[in-house]
Amino acid sequence: MGAAQVFEVETPRLLIRPFAEGDVGPLARIGADPRVAPMMGTIPMPWPEAAVRHWIARSRFRGDIGFRLAIARRGGGLIGVAGLGGAPASLAYFLDPTEWGQGYATEAMRAFLAAVFARFRGLDVVAADHYADNPASGRVLLKLGFVRLGTGMGRSLARLEPAPNIHYRLIRETFRGQP
Repeated sequence: MGAAQVFEVETPRLLIRPFAEGDVGPLARIGADPRVAPMMGTIPMPWPEAAVRHWIARSRFRGDIGFRLAIARRGGGLIGVAGLGGAPASLAYFLDPTEWGQGYATEAMRAFLAAVFARFRGLDVVAADHYADNPASGRVLLKLGFVRLGTGMGRSLARLEPAPNIHYRLIRETFRGQP
């Protein structure tokens, strides 16, 4: 696999890397958690391992925007996911609820976005959103330099009905790449 096809990012505590076979079970457990799945658009509850494998296969980095990577503790297992896709490019991420409140989301997204901006020189704007009942994601986005744009309604495979969400935008020049 060529350098253009490898996307990995290291932080002091984390490794953001391609998915491995051993990630399937933990990803199925984390993604289907009732505190996680309703916050994501593409994850149903339950989330069988066969569906997780398909999701991972579609997520592989191929040298362009439209991919997801595993977030793992350095020397440890998967604790979440980081992704960038769509048009306009949109950031998505989630963490195992057992890891919440330790600064991992901010650390991972700061490093992930820095790597994204370095790799995709023509990318000047990244969008993001979160459901209104997930204010912690909004706090992470604001720490990174995202600006709140407004509200809307979003759909999730794990929610019965559309739910209010909040939209953000990050301009390359306003990205807070350092704490």
